[in-house]
Amino acid sequence: MIRAVALVSLLAACAGGAAQRASSGKAVLVITSNVPDAQVYLDGRFIAPLDTLAGGIAVEAGTHRLELRHEDYFSTYREVQVARAARQRLAVDMAAVLP
Repeated sequence: MIRAVALVSLLAACAGGAAQRASSGKAVLVITSNVPDAQVYLDGRFIAPLDTLAGGIAVEAGTHRLELRHEDYFSTYREVQVARAARQRLAVDMAAVLP
């Protein structure tokens, strides 16, 4: 009986968390580039290497500054306007630094 109550409580907590995330209105920004291992920065904060972000980045609606960095390429900046609960794709090409 105690296990059943614990299981029901756990399931309710999980469902509530999923509903809260879905209603939060966050958008998803999916980035592709010719430099798959570029470092991704959003609003000045390091996020992760691009090739680890296959599902995209969850962001608040609004305007964001995106930067891709790589030691062999010029850093590339984009200002991105993202709508609430949208899934937006962005392709960013980087120019190689000449030797």
